[in-house]
Amino acid sequence: MASKKYKYLSPEQVDHFLEHGYVVIQQGFTREKAAEWTKTMWIRLGLDPDDKSTWDRERIHMPSHRWEDVATFAPKVWDAMQDLLGGAERINTEASRWGDSFIVNLGTQELENVKEPIHPKLLDNFHCDGDFFIAKMQCDTMLGPLP
Repeated sequence: MASKKYKYLSPEQVDHFLEHGYVVIQQGFTREKAAEWTKTMWIRLGLDPDDKSTWDRERIHMPSHRWEDVATFAPKVWDAMQDLLGGAERINTEASRWGDSFIVNLGTQELENVKEPIHPKLLDNFHCDGDFFIAKMQCDTMLGPLP
């Protein structure tokens, strides 16, 4: 068990990270930050949120248009990163920026009419966060996409 004093995480959370490779940060960023970044999403997509007939693709990978340091966008996450990595001086701040690139899953009319829940891994558009760097084997063991 970890015995060090951490800035944000509990020793149990650090141990969980070391054992399982992840830690959950509740309310890692504010609803206000999320709203600020998503308010122009429909304009950027060129789609009408109230008219599904304009939704011409099931999944859209949006490029980033703006970036923000994790330290200011998600201070709790930044503090947890420092706890796990041994302090801010050990973190490349240029690589610690989040962008407003979103993967937007609009679904399909066919799936909207399904009554029974479908496990996300059974969908042909299944995606897990970090799929550009997580090995397929790791992705296959996940229960589903991350919220």
